[in-house]
Amino acid sequence: MQPLAGYRIGVTAARKVEEQVTLLERRGAVVVRASALSTEPPQVDLAALRQVTERVVEGPVDLVLATTGIGMRSWFAAADVWGLADALVEALTGAEILARGPKTVGALRRRGLQETWAAQSEELAEMIRHLEGRDLNGCRIVLQEHGQSLSTLADTLRGRGAEVTAAAIYRIAPTDEPLLLRALLDAVCRREVDAVTFTSAPAVSALMQEAEATGRRDAVVAAFRGPVLASCVGPVTAAAFEVWDVPSVFPERSRLAAMVKQLEIELPARTGLSS
Repeated sequence: MQPLAGYRIGVTAARKVEEQVTLLERRGAVVVRASALSTEPPQVDLAALRQVTERVVEGPVDLVLATTGIGMRSWFAAADVWGLADALVEALTGAEILARGPKTVGALRRRGLQETWAAQSEELAEMIRHLEGRDLNGCRIVLQEHGQSLSTLADTLRGRGAEVTAAAIYRIAPTDEPLLLRALLDAVCRREVDAVTFTSAPAVSALMQEAEATGRRDAVVAAFRGPVLASCVGPVTAAAFEVWDVPSVFPERSRLAAMVKQLEIELPARTGLSS
């Protein structure tokens, strides 16, 4: 018997999507395809990033939230081209630096910057928890973004009195087929899918931002807290859901096959959940 027979699973991937669909369909699942992101290369708004860099250089900076190694490396590389790298490093040197994981730490140390604290889990949620209960009133924060917007986090920090400068290093464009994504959101709201898979943090962000923009946010969050399983390929992807307080699962090994294998176990265990 096929272990996923009778289950409907939404797939949000834009890359390696055929491989994932094949893995699921071979196990009997009915797949609802709706890429959350474009297959085009990431977009870099260099003019906007330079403006942010110049603002950061003017300082002062109290706290830096460095969220990815590739993002920090790309930022410093762009600053090199503009002749602002030394000034950027100097502006960040006197600040408290929170880093998300060893790759981010490595990118910082290559520029002579020392992190004050690092998230061992590599999860954004751990960084957020580290700031809980802290007085941020008047704190000047630099929030490094990468492929996904962290506007929800930025707004939360501003709500606590902080002055937040968000540095968007690059953006992955939204899906070229928004109608399919909206149809998947409708299916999630109506509990017509049993699970939705995510293979990147930007895909999580894109789906949730579309839900918010189309007035489905509360219904989508309620569905994911109920019978619809949010299935992620790994902890970094799963951490993106923390901003919306949405539970998710991920396998020990960040691999497509491991994610699909986990679905074979998790979905039958959740069969008793009703809509």
